[in-house]
Amino acid sequence: MIILKLTKTNYSKVLRFAVSSLKKGKTVVYPTDTSYGLAALISNKIAVGKLYKIKERGFNKPVHVFFPSVSLAKKYVYWNIVAEKLAKKFLPGPLSMALPLKSKNKILKKLTANTGYLGLRIAKNNFALDLAKKAGPITATSANPASEKGGFDSYSSKDLLKQFNKRKLKPDIIIDAGKLKKIKPSTFVKLSTKGQGNQQEVDLEVLRAGPITEKQIFAALK
Repeated sequence: MIILKLTKTNYSKVLRFAVSSLKKGKTVVYPTDTSYGLAALISNKIAVGKLYKIKERGFNKPVHVFFPSVSLAKKYVYWNIVAEKLAKKFLPGPLSMALPLKSKNKILKKLTANTGYLGLRIAKNNFALDLAKKAGPITATSANPASEKGGFDSYSSKDLLKQFNKRKLKPDIIIDAGKLKKIKPSTFVKLSTKGQGNQQEVDLEVLRAGPITEKQIFAALK
């Protein structure tokens, strides 16, 4: 693993290196507005496969995608009126939304675990946003092995090294932005739809509680 300390003075250089590495098929640990995330370009089949192996995770479990903007996310999923309201209120921020996949891309289908719903994130972290803007959409999964393999959310390089040092498969690069605030993983909602236009019905299900409460979610829909 290559560990790069991220500072205000080297920000641009580290960002360029991380973007270049992703485009070469590397996996990169990066800071988010919750814990550290593990990135692979969603356009690179080999890199995505490597990410699943690093996490010791089966393809029956989905991996979310981090987009730099709502406008780009809309090109990949079927958007709806509830998603629009939640995005205006909480994005960028610690909210993940699962929406019906529009794209026919086989890699994205794999990332949905064949559920047909793609989980998307737009984190409120400058480096994460810049990384996705420069490199393209990246995976938005936590930087740790699967929980059943002893993994836990990482908030520091110490957490990362503790989990990966003795493992055969490791992330290629760690962008060390220091110790992150211990914020719960993003609130996760699933939005399924029926009908179109004014006749559209949206079913909202909170799949995981997080920094944004269920009460806040429903209040944003009024």
